[in-house]
Amino acid sequence: VVDILYKKNIEREEEHQEITSNESDTDDDGTNDTHEEQGETVTTTTDPRHLHLSRAEVIPRYNDLLLKVRKVVKLFKRSPTKYDMYLQKYVKEDTGKELSFILDCRTRWNSLLAMIEKFHKLKVCIDKALIDIGSDTTFSDLEWLKIKDLIESLQPFKLAVEVLYRRNSTLLTAETTLKFISEKLVTQDTMLSAELSEALRVRIKECRTVVTGILVYFQNPKNMIMIQDELMIHLLCRKKSYTTRNENYLRKSYSR
Repeated sequence: VVDILYKKNIEREEEHQEITSNESDTDDDGTNDTHEEQGETVTTTTDPRHLHLSRAEVIPRYNDLLLKVRKVVKLFKRSPTKYDMYLQKYVKEDTGKELSFILDCRTRWNSLLAMIEKFHKLKVCIDKALIDIGSDTTFSDLEWLKIKDLIESLQPFKLAVEVLYRRNSTLLTAETTLKFISEKLVTQDTMLSAELSEALRVRIKECRTVVTGILVYFQNPKNMIMIQDELMIHLLCRKKSYTTRNENYLRKSYSR
């Protein structure tokens, strides 16, 4: 996700960049809906193990859209009058209960998913509320579609993380989970899902060892579905372990 959705701002190996912004936490009842971000300090690190902590910028394709989403979320969260009188009025009519926005932490992709999921769920209410308060901010059908595509592309990763964090997860669990993500992304057939799918395959090839393929085979020798996968063939035929002849034999055998 970080490889595709974010641009990593890595400068020199020993350089750390600290960014601090300050602003007021409250909003008056006026009609001005332009707000700065909450004061926060974020550190950019060059350590690859902590790239998820870095102050990475969203790629241009989604950056402007997500800035607009955050702007609207902060607009209502920081103005009790606009929040209660306009937004929640429509939310209660539509859902029968009060639902609040989520503002993402810009160093965690999973908080971004939580924010846009809730935002998209309330899209009709948001459009009505923005008209009522006379805001210049609006969302087109194309922008709502982009938000939906982004949600659908990130949801498989969210489910995968939840599965892999279980205490009983094993290497076989990881194999099945990664295959699940890959299949989900392929079926979505969008530009973002295709990019995420390819990035995932590259990462898998970097991290897998021959032991993984052997373990999958011994777990159920009769089930060759995973072995037929291109990634698994690559895994079983690493240069240090197998020759090109072995690879051709595997491809021929498992294509029957």
